[in-house]
Order: sequence, then structure tokens, then C-alpha cells
Amino acid sequence: MKRIARILTLALIVTFLLTLPISAVELPIRVVVNGTKINFPDAEPFIDENSRTQVPIRFVGEALGADVSWDGNTKKVTITLNGKKVVLQIGNKNYEVNGQQKQMDTVALLKESRTFVPVRFVSEALGATVKWNANIRTVYIDMNGDVAPSPEPTGGTVKYYDGIAFNDVTDVDQYGRIKVDKLKEFLLKLADQLRFVKENGKYYIECTYPEIPEGYKWSLGITIYNKDGTNDGYSPVGRNPEWLIPAKGSFKKEATVVTDIKNVKLFNIVISLDHVETGSLGILNIVYYMDKSEMRAKFVPESGIIPSENYSETFDFNKMFQW
Repeated sequence: MKRIARILTLALIVTFLLTLPISAVELPIRVVVNGTKINFPDAEPFIDENSRTQVPIRFVGEALGADVSWDGNTKKVTITLNGKKVVLQIGNKNYEVNGQQKQMDTVALLKESRTFVPVRFVSEALGATVKWNANIRTVYIDMNGDVAPSPEPTGGTVKYYDGIAFNDVTDVDQYGRIKVDKLKEFLLKLADQLRFVKENGKYYIECTYPEIPEGYKWSLGITIYNKDGTNDGYSPVGRNPEWLIPAKGSFKKEATVVTDIKNVKLFNIVISLDHVETGSLGILNIVYYMDKSEMRAKFVPESGIIPSENYSETFDFNKMFQW
């Protein structure tokens, strides 16, 4: 009970203090250069229509130690590193490596005021080794050719829970808590299976909880704020059965308190996966205003030493909120 109360309190703080920008729920693409994860402050990598991973070249290039320059007149980006020079032009499949013409199956492009390039073509042209781990949507780039995107476990047993691989030794920290990156996978998986749907004039909350490792439990808190200042909360704990939802399995709960959707102002959702003894390293907070003036989804860590993560570019709000 105290745990749920603490989560809901944190959600309220997040709702009114965070101001995030704002589309399918899945783990965002990560880029690791020479063993270090790259942070993209204002434009996230994505997979284009040709199934190529596009990245903002400035951040990746600098992490590799390359010089990156941009010519706005010709719309060309030039990346130089260790005597190698790669030149790409926006919208052109042809590119140059040390003056030699080459061709790729996609193009560089401009998006969100950033120059995006297909990371494999550019990195390999600069002499780096590139590997892709689809399970955790991570690109590994290494100038020494020593890339290990899927290290063999040093112990424990790997089991799959609704498609998420979990090693009971290497995926937990020294305190027995599920590690942050693996925690995020589970949290986003639950978010992908939560829906607010309308059928025959009635409003329902639908959810199928993903399978989770033994010793862990889900916490799901849903608060609906009304325009008149009142609010209604749904969680697995409480005395009023009208607001109770299960903590596991599948459910379809009629939101009987909602009679006119025009009266609803916003939703605030908090998702947590806790070890029954050691707790959790963070929560997933989703806030959605009915007028779409604010839509945000963010991983909020328990500790200030762990960075938060914004999923505004990878979250499909229309898929979740269908009322």
C-alpha cells in the first residue's frame, strides 16, 4: 500500500513539473560507440523505410572522434577521421569515400533540424565495426573491431518473458534489483498492452500484463483527472471495488465513473515492476491530455544518479488512448 501511494505521489509531481515534447511503444534505438552509450538530446535515431538505422551524425561523429562539417548550400555533410573522408548529400544515394563514388540503398536526410545518416554505411566507411542487436534495438560501433553486442552471460539462466530475454544473474544489480535497461524493456512492454477503449457507448480499461520473472510484481496506477477538479484512480489496491483493477493476468475494466468523455481533462499513468524484496530502480510515467496539448511518456528513475529517458518519439498515444 505504501509503495502504491509513493508511486502515485511521484506521478503527481512528474505531471506538473515535467515539460516534455511529445508517437509504437517499443524500446528506443540505442547507439553505443566504443562501449559508451550516446545520448541524443533533441533528435532520436530511427529506422527508415529501407530498414536502415538513421542517426544524428553530429553526436555519433564526435563520439568517434571525427570532424563533422555541414555545407548548407550543397546540403552535404563531410565526416573525416584518421585520414578517411566521407561525404554524403541529403536525398542522394551516392556518397564518397576518399573521393571514390559509392552507393547505398537509402539516403541521408534532414529531420528536426538535424542531419541524419545511415549509421552502418558511414561507420564502416570510417573503418569501424558495426553490429546490430535487434532484441534490445542497439547499434554497437567500435573503432577497434571489438564489438560484443550480445555478451555471453557469466552465470545464471536466460528465460524469455513475452519475448524479453532475462538472465537472473547478469540482468540484476548487486542489490538484486532488475537493471535499468532491462527494466525499461518490461515497462514499455506493459505500456504496449494497455488500452483505453470505447464499446457500445461505454468506456473500458483493457490490459494484459506481460509475463515477468519469479519474485517480481507489477504495479499499475491510473488516475483520470476531470475538468471540475475531481479525479478517479484505478489501482490493484483499495477498498472501493469500482476502482480496483487486477495486478496480473488480463482484465477489461469498465470505467463506470466516466459518463461523458468531454468532462475528462487528462490521464496520468504510472507503471512499475518491483522485486518483492528489493524494489525497483524507476517507473514509467505517461501523461495524456484529452485536447492533446500535452502528451508525454518518460522513464523516471528512483535515484538522481540514473538518467531519465524520454520516449516522446517512440510512443503511440493514439494506440493507447482510444476514448
